[in-house]
Amino acid sequence: MDNAATFVFLIIVLCTGAAAVILTARLLLRGGARNGPDSAGARLSMDVMHSYRFRDGYLLSDITPDDAFLDTDADRATALRQLVAALSPLSPDMADRIKVLQDRGQAFVLEARIGADTVSIGGRKEDDALVLTIGPTGGTTGRQVVEVATLETLQSELSDLRTMLDGQNALLWREDERRRVVWANAAYLRIVERLRDGETPGWPLPQVFPDQLVPAPADGTLRRCQLDLPDREDPAWFEVSREGLPNGAATYTAQRIDRLVTAETSLRTFLQTSTKTFAALPIGLAVFDRRRELVTFNPALLNLTNVPFNMLSDRPTLSAFLDALREHQRIPEPRDYKSWRNEIARLEEGAETGTYQEIWELPDGKSFRVLGRPHPDGAIAFMFEDISAEVSLTRKFRADLDMFQAVLDTLPVGIAVFHADGTMLSSNEGYARLWGDNPNGHEQMPTLGEASALWAARCDPSGVWGDIRQFVAHEIDRGPWVEKVSTRDGLHMAVRIEPARGRSTVVQFLPLDDSMTDPLSGLVAASATPLLDAARALGQPESDGSVQTA
Repeated sequence: MDNAATFVFLIIVLCTGAAAVILTARLLLRGGARNGPDSAGARLSMDVMHSYRFRDGYLLSDITPDDAFLDTDADRATALRQLVAALSPLSPDMADRIKVLQDRGQAFVLEARIGADTVSIGGRKEDDALVLTIGPTGGTTGRQVVEVATLETLQSELSDLRTMLDGQNALLWREDERRRVVWANAAYLRIVERLRDGETPGWPLPQVFPDQLVPAPADGTLRRCQLDLPDREDPAWFEVSREGLPNGAATYTAQRIDRLVTAETSLRTFLQTSTKTFAALPIGLAVFDRRRELVTFNPALLNLTNVPFNMLSDRPTLSAFLDALREHQRIPEPRDYKSWRNEIARLEEGAETGTYQEIWELPDGKSFRVLGRPHPDGAIAFMFEDISAEVSLTRKFRADLDMFQAVLDTLPVGIAVFHADGTMLSSNEGYARLWGDNPNGHEQMPTLGEASALWAARCDPSGVWGDIRQFVAHEIDRGPWVEKVSTRDGLHMAVRIEPARGRSTVVQFLPLDDSMTDPLSGLVAASATPLLDAARALGQPESDGSVQTA
């Protein structure tokens, strides 16, 4: 029994006990008030048989001074109603039995309890009179007169307990051995009124969950029940618990769990959507819980690993899963068993910290990218991606680049390629021999500013370096052009500039043969240098360092 159920159970027991004491006290005080606190009549008012005779609702019999239910000055015309009201706390269906007796003459005998004593209440018709008898069914335990102050304290405590129970949002009720609802709190009554469109229910109260609690849940367990209320579209959900009482009675507690059910429904919908999404992914997914048992996987995992579905559906451990991968050659084969076990440990440890990422080269030549990511509550998710095509393409691309670089290195000219932001993208061995610097050997490729500073330091003064910087930065016309420069040690070169794809620029340094009449002839189809255009416009002869066109 949990704490809440224990608390409710104790309150109900206290209320029942207090009600019995108060009812007994009220009955006894009727006699005690008339005969004195020590009178034998007050103590024995329920220990003898009492008989009441009515005709047409009028009391014919006398009222004795020790009567526990009627005052001696009671109105005989309304005495039957007063007697039924006094007996109703002992038996909830007393009013119904009296009505049936009046209408159809059906006699009855009821048993009720006052404290630890059992009393019998009988009703019959004799000629034209209605006779009610009330008396003990066996030996009594004896009663004592309760002081008014004690009675008021008990009444106050009972009122507080009822207020506490009625203030509960949970539905609380008590059933007798025949599953009749003999007590309920205010929340239960409100639900019954809602089910009856506001009509006030009578006793015994109807059961709110008549079929869903048959058979009754075992003590200490919870049963989820739903209730269709007329004033709301969605059903109301409850978790109902039962605690058995002596003589087959029981108390029930029903807690509202609408938000919990809504959250579970949302989670279930999310999981279904995620499952459908995962099912369409080409990446294999395997999720292990905190106990390292497989709880989720998608179809792609079956295709990538070749592990049988039955094996995965049996929730294998992480070690068993990796053993299966090894058996199907879907994991890099270690050199020895010890290193294999160490790899498993490193795999799990790396995934827990969110740092595991490796490329697995499989024995059949395929390549897997394996990622490990931590999940809440200590779970781990592994993703297996077949990157064989990507690795093959990367290798081919790298081989092509190596081949192109080798071709460039065989050329007798120096070549450098720059991006629009001034970053050097590539160079060849001719460039390294010419300038005494191999950019490919640096951790970081030089910028155009650094390279042009090297060129200017090794050559005679020339404005071509500034033009190259503007050309690379797309600040001037991007047509190809050539210009002649000379190094400080007397080497004459042609500098050829032309655009390339991706907003890049190719700069070539070609050694010139001084014996040629026009060494720059054929290097470029048209001039794009501002100095040459201005010289041609003025009709001035071209100097030795000027640009020549084909």
